[in-house]
Amino acid sequence: MNPLADELLDLCGRGVAAPLADAEFNRLALEVFAYQFERNAPYCRFCEARGRTPASVSGWREIPALPTAAFRHADLTTAPDQATVTYLTSGTSAAGALRGRHLLPDTRLYDASLLPNFHAHLLSDGLPLRMLVCGPTARFFPHSSLGHMHTRVLEEFGAPGSGVFWREDGPRFGCLAAALEKAVAEAASVCLLGTAFGFVHFLDWLAEQERVFRLPPGSRMMDTGGYKGRSREVPKGELYALYGERLGIPLSHVVNEYGMTELGSQFYDSVLREAEAGQPADGAVDARRKVPPPWVRTQVVDPETLAPLAAGEVGLLRHYDLANLHSVMAVQTDDLGVWRGDGFEVLGRAAGAEPRGCSLAVEEIEPR
Repeated sequence: MNPLADELLDLCGRGVAAPLADAEFNRLALEVFAYQFERNAPYCRFCEARGRTPASVSGWREIPALPTAAFRHADLTTAPDQATVTYLTSGTSAAGALRGRHLLPDTRLYDASLLPNFHAHLLSDGLPLRMLVCGPTARFFPHSSLGHMHTRVLEEFGAPGSGVFWREDGPRFGCLAAALEKAVAEAASVCLLGTAFGFVHFLDWLAEQERVFRLPPGSRMMDTGGYKGRSREVPKGELYALYGERLGIPLSHVVNEYGMTELGSQFYDSVLREAEAGQPADGAVDARRKVPPPWVRTQVVDPETLAPLAAGEVGLLRHYDLANLHSVMAVQTDDLGVWRGDGFEVLGRAAGAEPRGCSLAVEEIEPR
């Protein structure tokens, strides 16, 4: 029995629309910090090196945020003898390069965060949708957190006619096109899921085949992972325009997801959710933001000092994710962003060296 885990499961189960007061988030964050300080030895050493302990921290903003680079050098888990799930960060072309790893005893809390958040941002209108996956799934990519996400969404929400069009050796664009043709013929709305990288190549394939789809009304798509192809980089505005030209999906129904292997929660463009709620939104690419779910707090911090910045200032994104109970709740990224209103815009990856303070993380998590 783990009462703290049970409380967090209940929190996520209330859904994205149920607000979490700052005082309640603060209480839970401090409890999670104490839990991780006691059980996660590498993170404990990191906090002690900075003079932060549960006895000295009085608010969630004071909890030390561990840089994502540290996940490449230590097993950052509260249950080292019970880890049954391992998610790995994307590979790199550098020989011998380390991959970050996120170890979990199970996926209950991950799923509890994932499913209501996805539903709120892509399915709140209740329209039955065929889920067509053009990206990794758990069967073919067992160490991909995105693969797990695609699989759970397909299992939980996919209408008859859903399917997977990506295998170990790559995509099945011909089969995906056939599924889209069938959906059009049967007037069945679809939800395309996958990486922006994969969709770029699918769009190129459609252009080569001189094929164009006008998917049924209500069709939508979720892309993730940036906009870079193997031989060319497609600006976001251009890519979204191509989604409309080749697939017939309007800007308001294209939702970008921002997730990380090191986190238990994801973030989505709010544009479709707002449109379905009757809020004015034209879906413009440059007017998008991602609103964290109630169990997450996000800050934008200065790349040099790591101090929080005011709204409108560009800095690095830092996330405090209660769904990360079994690893590290406070994660410092090297992703650039800016706070806008009640959410943030992701601007890309910081160029150059790791942010100041991050280079010390590896030394601080090593056993003395």
